[in-house]
Amino acid sequence: MKAYKFTIFILLFFCFTMLIACNKNQSAYPNLQGEKLLVYVAFHEDEAKPLLEGFKEKTGCEYSLLRFPTGEALARAMDEKTAPRADVFLGGTVDAHEYMKKEGIIEKYISKNASYISEKYKDKDGYWTGLYIEALSIGINKERWDAEFKSKGIKKPESFEDLLNPAFKGEIIIPDPKTSGTGYTFVSYLVQSMGKEKALEYLGKLNHNVAQVTANGITPAEKVGIGEYLIAINFINQQLIVKKSGFNIQSKIPKDVGWTLCAVSKIKNGPNSKAANAFIDYCLTAQAGNDLKNFSMAMSTRKDVSLPEGGQNLNNLLDSDKYDFKKAGIDKEEMLDALKKIKP
Repeated sequence: MKAYKFTIFILLFFCFTMLIACNKNQSAYPNLQGEKLLVYVAFHEDEAKPLLEGFKEKTGCEYSLLRFPTGEALARAMDEKTAPRADVFLGGTVDAHEYMKKEGIIEKYISKNASYISEKYKDKDGYWTGLYIEALSIGINKERWDAEFKSKGIKKPESFEDLLNPAFKGEIIIPDPKTSGTGYTFVSYLVQSMGKEKALEYLGKLNHNVAQVTANGITPAEKVGIGEYLIAINFINQQLIVKKSGFNIQSKIPKDVGWTLCAVSKIKNGPNSKAANAFIDYCLTAQAGNDLKNFSMAMSTRKDVSLPEGGQNLNNLLDSDKYDFKKAGIDKEEMLDALKKIKP
């Protein structure tokens, strides 16, 4: 009888503990019923939706999102600097967030959940926090390579220098550095690894083989996936998204290519500061990280979020000093201006 009563006591105690834990979890987010959040999204809309829906479920906060390539989102935020419409800048390469920090477009917010993220994945002053890690990659349509190029004895490209082969004329597609964070990362990486003059010389030569320049970063992988072009330059996770959709795209990350981050930051003097803070808190949770990885196909900045199935482990690149994404943000205007020297 005593053993039975003890068992009942343990069960009641367990239920009581779980109830407290659930209530504590619910109260971890403010009640934002009747509030509305506007988010500028600089990555794929399907990446933003799970984050925003999860946040709405936790807080009751309604939301709107406007999706742009990174450069366009940045330009919009710049235009609205004196009268911001949006509350959060979600996604986009970290050089854009660094540029906004420099220009006073975003403001400091250190989320309680940022403590779960390594110092190298967030701004030391608290202006932005990285969500996932990205590395530049060469994507190749395998069917077209095997059918049209393999028998010719042409070397499959493993480095950006290999892309200058005249055999690839009209077969390369890249994102525009003026509008795409992916495209700007490629240019800035070349400048930092080669020096400005050599990088501009290289880009001039590469331009002879480039057939199309796209507004955003994922389109090159999509067009290579369907075989419209042979080779794409963009981020590895963008290529993996296309591969996951059933297209046979092969990826090669060049040696010591460096890496960057996809980040989130709070727009300065946005109309709903409370909701912006709470949303950034949510974006940095393990739950949000796991939801995000299922579409982004990227390596999370949180160690407790596993790689997506088929994702690429980038740990071998994380000590590379070939690319300084903070410097990329500082040099952004100068570098985009320098690109005008390249002849079509």
